[in-house]
Amino acid sequence: MSDEPHVEIYTKTDCPYCEKAKDLFDSKGVDYVTYNVTGDEERFAEMTERANGRETAPEVFVDDELIGGWDDTSALDATGELDEKLGIAADGGSDGDVVEHRRLIVAGTGIAALTAGIYAARSDNEPLLFEGDEPGGQLTLTSEVDNYPGFPEGINGATLVNDMKEQAKRFGAEIEHGIIADVDDDVRPFRVTLENGDVYTADAVIAASGASARTLGIPGEDELMGYGVSTCATCDGAFFRGEDMVVVGGGDAAAEEAVFLTKFAETVYLVHRRDELRAEDYWENRVQEKVESGDIEVLWNTEATEIHGSQEDGVDSVDVVYNPEGHPTAKLDDPATESRSLDVGAFFVAIGHTPNTSYLEDTGVELDDEGYLRTQGGHGGGQTKTDVDGIFGAGDVVDYHYQQAVTAAGMGSKAALDADEYLESEAVETAAEGSAEAPADD
Repeated sequence: MSDEPHVEIYTKTDCPYCEKAKDLFDSKGVDYVTYNVTGDEERFAEMTERANGRETAPEVFVDDELIGGWDDTSALDATGELDEKLGIAADGGSDGDVVEHRRLIVAGTGIAALTAGIYAARSDNEPLLFEGDEPGGQLTLTSEVDNYPGFPEGINGATLVNDMKEQAKRFGAEIEHGIIADVDDDVRPFRVTLENGDVYTADAVIAASGASARTLGIPGEDELMGYGVSTCATCDGAFFRGEDMVVVGGGDAAAEEAVFLTKFAETVYLVHRRDELRAEDYWENRVQEKVESGDIEVLWNTEATEIHGSQEDGVDSVDVVYNPEGHPTAKLDDPATESRSLDVGAFFVAIGHTPNTSYLEDTGVELDDEGYLRTQGGHGGGQTKTDVDGIFGAGDVVDYHYQQAVTAAGMGSKAALDADEYLESEAVETAAEGSAEAPADD
């Protein structure tokens, strides 16, 4: 590898994951060149050929080696392999050395985490935020946010998140790439280990690491992910202009993605296993408008069972089943269950999210069966406390009901205030005295 790695990033217009990839290399001080494939058929063909047929952006190359899309790039960064490929891997110390001690560490950079960062920085708690594998959270994938107060004309989700990042930095919050793999709550200060092996210590931790998109687990889904199957219509919809497309789901995200895709698709099939949507009225009305104009066809009481295609040619069809009573995959032997095939060129999954809390599984923090944190709640202060003094929860790792940007922001501010009260109390000293001390560098 040369002293200066040659990094190339194929991007498209309005691509949140492309911005995440660029931010990652910016944070490392590594120069790169970008090629925008939107509207450029020659560049698009070049990208798909170099990326082994993948038709989604970003696609990242280092010294002509395919790194892959955002998920691939982020995964390599988490293990430290990306830095090795870039020739910037730190020598590091022995295993277990502590990189740095912080007063407060925040897991995540979504709305809850960034709000916590703003409040914590203003309280001189010097927060360090780790971006995790979903930098900026789910809102970066939202094309239009019309219900966040203060924006009468609405605002792009990625723009709102980036503005909040700058606001947090202005008050002194630091944001670094990294995925927290483990929190050791048997010692004080807490010992926080990243996936790349780096270890930090902290007097308090706010878990605001958000949630990741769920997938269906049906045949063809994994094999064709990035080749016509996607969990982000905003990112990938434009690549399939003129095709019929499927969106699976019945909530706000599915409704929004279906409406968004009508800009590119001949027909959008919205596949939902029940006979009514769970989306808010606003999105139901938007979907109905598109139904009446012939842009969306809702397939009620229907589920997808298999995706057909190849990595060379992409998605070509999707098998679905229908039962008049709903949830047809549980009734495949029912004579009323019918099967059909949809000739489509793209398949988008929008069926909810799984909270990113695996790094807390070995702690005293209580998680429910789905992985959501249990916090104290109730009235008065301390609502974001967990069962472990000094660990707090906010946003989508806690809230499985409201799941709104504004409620996440509110929870983030509460968590920062609760953490500040904890840090200012004698609890930190008491915890340190009653626990083994975390090892640190000399």
